[in-house]
Amino acid sequence: MDSSMEIAISNKGLLSLILTRLSGQQDLLSASMVCTIWNEVLTQAAKKLTIRSRELLPSLVSRFKHVKHLDLSTCMDQLQDQDLQLASESLKNLVTLSLGNPDQPQECISNLGFVGFVKNCTMLEAVVLTSIPNLQDSGIEELTRVCKGLNAINLTNCRNLSDNALESLKHCDNITELSLKGRFRFTPSGLIKIGENCPTLLKFTLELEPSVDITLAIQSLATHCRNLQELSLQF
Repeated sequence: MDSSMEIAISNKGLLSLILTRLSGQQDLLSASMVCTIWNEVLTQAAKKLTIRSRELLPSLVSRFKHVKHLDLSTCMDQLQDQDLQLASESLKNLVTLSLGNPDQPQECISNLGFVGFVKNCTMLEAVVLTSIPNLQDSGIEELTRVCKGLNAINLTNCRNLSDNALESLKHCDNITELSLKGRFRFTPSGLIKIGENCPTLLKFTLELEPSVDITLAIQSLATHCRNLQELSLQF
């Protein structure tokens, strides 16, 4: 008769149930180093991939092709377009993407590179883009056009985005959350489009430079976003 340990090792479903109860990152790392089977089980159970080093990106995206959540916000290296291309070709089932951080702008990612990424990851539902200076309106336009299930957009200090990016929000039929923080090229007349194009909003954050008048934007929200539940303003 097989021992309890032998049964657990031979039954990957049972092993996954046991190992995924580990909560600490160190515990998970230690468990993954026990043997090949444990490593495989934990790999398949992973739901989110966080990449902190550009050097590790190729091996990680090829190993975790099944994950649906990609976090590149803690990567302190300058990512290149080819990195995004590789990630998007491997992780086609992504539903969330977090890219960039306020402490180190991702200056090597081009608008074309971002467009190529979203064309491969059309199942995206939520994106967080921070300090990506080369991102242009056409990048947001492509995101809203091809990702039909997009419901949350968080943009911070993407300084080349202008009113055309806000106009493209009309493609987001199901958007419920929108956050705009920091430096952009938005105008008061462009900000009106948020309310007009996003009547389904439930949560909205607007923290722009003091020189930007948001009065018309607030009036538009009051008129069109009747289901808005959370509103955060800084001006």
